[in-house]
Parts: sequence; C-alpha cells; structure tokens
Amino acid sequence: MLDTFDRRILAALQRNNRQSMASIGRDVGLSEPSVRRRISALRAEGYVIADVSLINPDKLGVSVIVSIRFEKESHNTYTAFKKQILADDHITQCYTVTGDEDFILIGYFSTMAHYDDWVSAHLLSNPAISRSTTHVVYQRVKYETAVPLDASN
Repeated sequence: MLDTFDRRILAALQRNNRQSMASIGRDVGLSEPSVRRRISALRAEGYVIADVSLINPDKLGVSVIVSIRFEKESHNTYTAFKKQILADDHITQCYTVTGDEDFILIGYFSTMAHYDDWVSAHLLSNPAISRSTTHVVYQRVKYETAVPLDASN
C-alpha cells in the first residue's frame, strides 16, 4: 500500500524523472537516501515501469484514433488481433473497451497516405473486422501521461 510519501515521490517522478534524489527529497520532506530506497522499492513493486522522454507527436506526422468492431467476437479473434497490434510500432496504445466498439487504437503515421496503406494492410484485409472508424487528431487539447495519485483512491 502506498503511503503519502510514496504518492508524492511518484507525482514528482511523473513531473520530471531527471531531477535529483536530493531535489525530490526536499519536495516531499525526506532524506536523499530515503527517497532512493523508496524509488528502488517502487520500481521493484512495479509502480514505476519505465523512464522515458515524451516526444511531441505533432512534430512527426499524423495522429489517429481508430475504433474497431468485430463481426463476431471470439477468444481467437481477440488474441490474434492483440498479437498483431503488439507487433505494430505505429500503434502506441490499444484498449479493449465496452460498448459498441471492441478496440480503440491510438497510432502515429508520417502521412495520411502512409496511414491509408496501413489501413489496407491491417484492417481491410482482416475478415473478422466488420467496421473501423478513424478520427484524425487536428489539435491536442490536453495530453497528460501522469496518473492521478489522490490519496483517497
């Protein structure tokens, strides 16, 4: 179970994971060695899964959100589609969802022509998919990667 210090440390890491342990310690009210131990434990327990740099996707091409609906849902269909998406570098997020759609994908492509080629190769050629809907992102209003760490959760 996370305590208040752990939540503050995670919040600090989400804002900037390149700051020093001493700086985090000052912000959360702990010593540098204590912060180092806690971060090590948070990593070991799977709370911190990666340290990355966030790239501005608007600088690199086209962002799309695609909803997928299968003709007939089955374990085999879902498993095969998940495997296909996991191997596809253009799709950076994939969610199985409730409602009329089965999957929501978020992907990035250098051009719309490149996206069109991808649709032909990966969606239109898949007989299990009955419908796909594409939303092209023309303006990113909010883009956060931080997970809310409210202590009441």
